[in-house]
Amino acid sequence: MPTNALDNPLVLPMLGLLVETPRHQYALLRELRDRYPFLNAKTSTVYTLVATLTRHGLIEPAAEGDPQPVRLTRAGLTDFRDRIERQLADADPNLDSRFLIALAYLGALPPDHAVTLLRDRARRVRDQHRELAETLQKADVPEMHMLEAHFLASRLRHDADWLSRTADRMAAGDLVPPR
Repeated sequence: MPTNALDNPLVLPMLGLLVETPRHQYALLRELRDRYPFLNAKTSTVYTLVATLTRHGLIEPAAEGDPQPVRLTRAGLTDFRDRIERQLADADPNLDSRFLIALAYLGALPPDHAVTLLRDRARRVRDQHRELAETLQKADVPEMHMLEAHFLASRLRHDADWLSRTADRMAAGDLVPPR
């Protein structure tokens, strides 16, 4: 569990859902469970995060009512976009759901910037693949003794190719975000 509530992996998808439309806490919880079942959103966590995001000025009440809907603030929209960038750049695509969630909201960034982020990440993943491939070539052990490293090398190659293809499709205008 993160020591800072704002580091919780649910924050980005919650902000993303509020980009779409204001929602009350239960609607946020229901939509998180529907779209991102792998995040295992808990009622108490979502309610606590709504309070935390409000306290930090990232969301605010949208209207009166019971339940009261909340909406994104300007600071929340800026934070949302910053999180997408950080998580695309830093989160481990193989171990961290933050990378997948950042991909889900890639269309919230200006297309040229999104393309640059994807190409930068593809380059870094390709560098990781090259380093691991060199290590495997130098290793004087049977493949079966380093099978996990061969699996990871294959995955890194695949990830770099996918990121590059996706960036190329965005740059060519074949992959455009919804309005």
